[in-house]
Amino acid sequence: MRLFIAIDPSAEQRRSLQLLLQQLAGSLEGVRWVRPEGLHLTLKFLGEQEAGMVPEIIAAMRQAAASTAPFLLQFGGTGVFPSPRQARVIWSGVRSGAEEVKSLAATLDEALAAKGFPAEERPFKPHLTLGRARRPLPAGLIERLLEEGQSFATETAPVHAMRLYESHLSSEGARYTVVEEILFGKNRGN
Repeated sequence: MRLFIAIDPSAEQRRSLQLLLQQLAGSLEGVRWVRPEGLHLTLKFLGEQEAGMVPEIIAAMRQAAASTAPFLLQFGGTGVFPSPRQARVIWSGVRSGAEEVKSLAATLDEALAAKGFPAEERPFKPHLTLGRARRPLPAGLIERLLEEGQSFATETAPVHAMRLYESHLSSEGARYTVVEEILFGKNRGN
């Protein structure tokens, strides 16, 4: 099973992000864009795991969720990884709720590390991947799009849960299936 843990944008945020995707797709060629229904903010990518590890992952998620209160989240701006001159990933960042997301990711990483999963080595940067370039994109075009994208912002929406997803890769792109949803703090019902 190819697994990851993520936060989903709200339906309204997804619509705003879809408009941004359409705008970017009209300006950039050679990019494989994420379908709007596949947009998510990854907290932890777990990669290939045996099905028997799922209960351990869910236990770590519950531990992290217990100390996390629901919070407000807003996506905004655009950016690229690794740099404008070598842009391979185009993303939208987090305007509001970034500290809460970072804290949740750190708590989750710690809980998973206690169960034997490797801890993250790179600093966590909360973002939604919008597309992946097949080859580096022209730096001038990227810099212009990044400047224009700074004014982009979604609506602010409450976040009450994180989800464990299984990723199914195919020639049509990735498709995601929810394995488990874990509610934060006192909202935990499962």
